[in-house]
Amino acid sequence: MSRTVKTAEEVAVQHEMVELVLEGMAEGHTLSETVKKVSRLQGKPLTPGTVRRWIIAEEAYYARYQKTKTMLGQAFAEEAILVARESTSSTTAMDRVLIETLKWAAAKANPVEYGEKQTVEHQGAQTLSVKIVEDDAPVRNQKALQAAQVSAVIAAPLVFAVPAKTAEHEDDDYTFV
Repeated sequence: MSRTVKTAEEVAVQHEMVELVLEGMAEGHTLSETVKKVSRLQGKPLTPGTVRRWIIAEEAYYARYQKTKTMLGQAFAEEAILVARESTSSTTAMDRVLIETLKWAAAKANPVEYGEKQTVEHQGAQTLSVKIVEDDAPVRNQKALQAAQVSAVIAAPLVFAVPAKTAEHEDDDYTFV
C-alpha cells in the first residue's frame, strides 16, 4: 500500500532536491546529469523520472522548470559557440556533430529564441481586393491554351432536350421542354 500523505521533512527534502536540480539546469546541465549529481551529493536514491513527476505535480515547480528550460537553451547555445571557437582542424568533424546537437537541444529547450519555425501573428481586420484584368496580350503557350479550352468543353454541363406530350400540343407529335 502506498502512502499519499508526506511528512513535513519529506516535503522539505523534495523541495531542496528540486531546487538543486533546477539550479543545475540553469547552469547548463541536463536534468538527468543534475539528478545524478544531486543524488550522489545527498546520498539518497533519486531518478530523473521521480524529479519530473515532482515537477509536474507541483504547479510552482513546473513554472520554474519552464523558465529554467529557457536558461538551459541559452546555455546550450553558448556552449555551441564555445565549441565552435575552440575547434581545431583535427577536431572539426567531432565538433560539428557536437555543435549540431547543442543547437538542436537549444531549439528544443527554448524554441522561441532558438527554434527554426517562425510564426507571424497579425491582429486586426484583413481586406482582400481582387481585380480581374483581361488583357489582349498574345498567348505564349498555345498548346496550354488549347488544352485548357478542350478541358473546359469536356467539363461543361450538357443540356438534353427531352420530348414530352402536353395537353396544349395534342396535335403535335412531340414538344420539347
